[in-house]
Amino acid sequence: MIKTISSEKPIWWTSKITQLLELSEVHRNSIIYNVDTINENIDRLGQLDSIDGLFYAMKANYSDDILKTVVKKNIGFECVSPGEVQYLINLFPNIDPARILFTPNFSPKEDYIFALERNLVVTVDSLYPLKAWPDIFMGKKIMARIDLDVGDGHHEHVNTGGDSSKFGIPLIQISELKHLAKANNITIGGLHTHSGSGIKNASNWIDVASKLVEIASNMPLVKIINLGGGIPIRERLDDNSFDFKQLNTLLLELKIKHPRFKFWLEPGRYIIGEAGVILTKVTQLKEKGKNYYIGVGVGMNTLIRPALYGAFHEIVNLSRYGLPNTQSVTIVGPVCESGDKLGINRKFPLTIEGDTILIGNTGAYVKSMASNYNLREIPKEIMI
Repeated sequence: MIKTISSEKPIWWTSKITQLLELSEVHRNSIIYNVDTINENIDRLGQLDSIDGLFYAMKANYSDDILKTVVKKNIGFECVSPGEVQYLINLFPNIDPARILFTPNFSPKEDYIFALERNLVVTVDSLYPLKAWPDIFMGKKIMARIDLDVGDGHHEHVNTGGDSSKFGIPLIQISELKHLAKANNITIGGLHTHSGSGIKNASNWIDVASKLVEIASNMPLVKIINLGGGIPIRERLDDNSFDFKQLNTLLLELKIKHPRFKFWLEPGRYIIGEAGVILTKVTQLKEKGKNYYIGVGVGMNTLIRPALYGAFHEIVNLSRYGLPNTQSVTIVGPVCESGDKLGINRKFPLTIEGDTILIGNTGAYVKSMASNYNLREIPKEIMI
């Protein structure tokens, strides 16, 4: 029996338990994506009247089936390396360059030349390229990433604002940015920022948008305000969804006051995060002092986010879903590292070897960050 978690629409996998259990018998370790969830998330973003441009952050997941799903929705792509751009072009040879944003960070000169030669929408997030290599930007239109000294997110490693972050042009350098652009015949057509990942408060987005609009008011050629990504997903089964209605209302108020600007978003994890789950099997059980460990077939080589960010992923015993959670356990993988812990102090039902374990919210920054560390295989990806 599937329990009702909240008044919101249940997370998709709670209605596909039988299908997932059947898949887990064929593939001991797999990453499953639900295409309907991807489409629903893109459609929800597309209903925002305040947003004029959507670009999928390709670094979140570049699996072919996912990219093919996204491209059908007629939104753009945000790429951070020539490798991502070339992968996209190889998959979609006729893609319009205007659909590709190139937002590198501390990249070599050759990366910028690569993007400019292909007429991509290029963002610079430092004055260094404009000062050191002005010739490659002359006569070009670019975007500038601004560090508003405002950062947010669920962990310091995903907080991308302020002096301790390596991203963006600091506010104190805005005057020099404008001088360099004028001196070298460079058009700054848009301002970009990205405050972090998992920003739950809609008013934070408006504060950021307002600050960019204020800066752009003194830059007459700027037409685009790119708010980056960071829209949160439901981390836990009982979490509420992000308040898009409030965001849309507040952004529309800002647009009415400043009709010159178009607003863009670069969602990655929001589009694909909830759509993915890992399926794996219990391998061993161990009691050690006050700790009880459940070993599973995937480890930090597949899902590095808990070790890297302290990220939370819902983990359930799918074979015994809905049964009483009677013990506190730590779920660990087979990688030879002390940090190979996927979930600590989780409430779990009595579990045995061979049970199917589901790890939620693994559509984004899982396969794209996975490795063969310990020469462990990365699970097979399956779209349902």
